[in-house]
Amino acid sequence: MESNNVTCSLICVGSELLRGKINTHASTLARRLASVGIDLHAEHSVGDELEDLATAIRQALQTHPLVIVTGGLGPTFDDLTREAAAAAVSRPLVLSSILLKEIFRKFKKAGYKNMPPANKRQAYVLEGALPIPNHAGTASGQWLELMKKRVLILLPGPPSELNPMLENAVLPKLRKVFPSMARVEAHLHFVGVPESIVDHKIRPIIEKEKGVQFTILAHLGLVDFDVFVSDASRAKAVTRLSRIVKSIRQKMGAAFYGMDDDYPLEKIVMKRFLSHHETLAVAESCTGGMLSQRLTDIAGSSQYFLGGIVSYSNDVKTSALGISSAVLQKYGAVSRETALAMAEGIRRKCSSTWGLSITGIAGPGGATPGKPVGLVYIGLSGPHARKALELHFRGNRDVVRQRSVIAALDLLRLISRPTLLYR
Repeated sequence: MESNNVTCSLICVGSELLRGKINTHASTLARRLASVGIDLHAEHSVGDELEDLATAIRQALQTHPLVIVTGGLGPTFDDLTREAAAAAVSRPLVLSSILLKEIFRKFKKAGYKNMPPANKRQAYVLEGALPIPNHAGTASGQWLELMKKRVLILLPGPPSELNPMLENAVLPKLRKVFPSMARVEAHLHFVGVPESIVDHKIRPIIEKEKGVQFTILAHLGLVDFDVFVSDASRAKAVTRLSRIVKSIRQKMGAAFYGMDDDYPLEKIVMKRFLSHHETLAVAESCTGGMLSQRLTDIAGSSQYFLGGIVSYSNDVKTSALGISSAVLQKYGAVSRETALAMAEGIRRKCSSTWGLSITGIAGPGGATPGKPVGLVYIGLSGPHARKALELHFRGNRDVVRQRSVIAALDLLRLISRPTLLYR
């Protein structure tokens, strides 16, 4: 959607980014910049080459009023962002005695008697630039305002350093330098539907709402949908956003599971179990404990999650869960019947309100003519439900396992909605 907001170009530095390392900066910065009315229009990954980086910075400043460069601010030979920025804007690098003392203090606090000579490089700033404090590392950021209302920002690459600097120093300053219309946002989360279905259902809303920005991102059975609304006053923006969100939720129905801080899905599951004062235990085969890990990643999960068993072999399914060898011989380890028996067995073993199981063929081997790779069964046993889902996932072993966990979490979410649970 078209927007009158300030535009930004992001340059991510590091040869490793061109050799397969996953770069998460673009998604993080896009969301956070949008919250202050700035649109990320371009993102480039540049290797550790001085001339290439200088050219990228120079070209970005010709096109966008805001350019952010991440990475390359370390002390080693391949950290060339400072030098490249100096060449791009034709400004010298000046040693900051204040930064030098601060870096030395951090080394001393960490137990080192001396600071390595190479770290002195991190005390150099572009002439006229303001240092951006880095409380988690030694690489100070830099803020440089140029002619024609251009701003160049240099930030370190590690997220543990970049993100706090972004929140505490960069965003507040951007709000002042690039004032915009009142802007509000909402982040909606959907599960169990493809990105194309979400797009199809919501497209009429998108096409009707002029001047509103939407983004959509799909990942392993989940879809995140963001809405950004700008208006002359915050009250008007909030009213419009509320109306749009209500329309989207009505369109998506049960696929909608939460907003904003409700993410991730396992947090929704915990809220559901705690509100009903019920407990859960799980039996996993092909996911090897991944579901248990996701559930226990949320602080407080011990209040409802009693435990789980990774019953990878048939012997463990029999000895630990009490599944009869006759069921396994007749139907196989990957079957609707075994999934139900596993769910009932773990529920009985742990005396939990609900028992849930996952069994499947994650690949790459193990498939048979009737049971292909990606076939997964999820079993559920509880006071008012006995259900087994048959699912078919495409992708490699890791994708099948992760999507199985997401499907299991979704099933747990729907326990309180019998009409959906039995669909």
